[in-house]
Amino acid sequence: MTTSTDLRAGPGVILHSNPAALWAFFALAFGWSGGFLWLSTLIEPQSHWLRTALLMLTGFGPTLAAVCVVWLFEGRAALKLWLRRCLSNHLHPVWYAAAFLGPPLAMLAALGLHAALGGTVGAFTANGHLGLALVQFGLTFFVGGPLGEEFGWRGYALPQLARRWGWRWASLAVGAIWALWHLPLFFIPGMAQAQMPMALFMASSVALSVLMSRLSVIAGFSILPAMVLHWSINTWSAIIPVIPNGGSVRPYALVMSILFVTALIVFLKPGPPNSQTDLQE
Repeated sequence: MTTSTDLRAGPGVILHSNPAALWAFFALAFGWSGGFLWLSTLIEPQSHWLRTALLMLTGFGPTLAAVCVVWLFEGRAALKLWLRRCLSNHLHPVWYAAAFLGPPLAMLAALGLHAALGGTVGAFTANGHLGLALVQFGLTFFVGGPLGEEFGWRGYALPQLARRWGWRWASLAVGAIWALWHLPLFFIPGMAQAQMPMALFMASSVALSVLMSRLSVIAGFSILPAMVLHWSINTWSAIIPVIPNGGSVRPYALVMSILFVTALIVFLKPGPPNSQTDLQE
């Protein structure tokens, strides 16, 4: 196997920085998700529940692609150590608290500013439905993005690209690819993306990728803090009324403004480097 650089996944095991493996990952991630998304559009008139199941499977493309590529190109031993690195915990709990509480605080701040400017705040979906809100948290983690995506985007693609370009430019590249992966959802009625301004959402994917990547890098390329941030954003946005839903776009735009400023600060802040030792357990 010809490689340019090596990416250490754990003691004594190397994940090679192989362009063919990286391209295979992207092809599998988009192929799996696109295939099940296409099937869901075909089955919609016949069975709502089957369509829902197919849509859930759509979201697991990046994670399954990463697992397959590591296994096929590096072997079972490397896969086990790669998974261990992805799920390692090297961060102080305060980082996880920031990842979980940051999104709802930003959303509430945006709603407050929207109200101060004379806007009307919609109803919180958790009002009188606390049990359903708790169920929403569980469902979002397992089938709403974090579990199905983060092993792929931040667990595999980010460290592979960071070896070539550094984590900053790698985070922008992964964010742009992540945004393109979501693009078909804008054209499917009933999907959350269909209610959002496309340009803002696509730009926000890049900004979020910067924040998630920074957390992953300082955690030794663990995906746990990125998963928490992803989980928090997807869940709280379903509870706190910032998605337009046919109403005012201003709350959503204000949240995105906070996100963009935060991502810019994080992107420009010095460190951390990503040397070979930064990718070791």
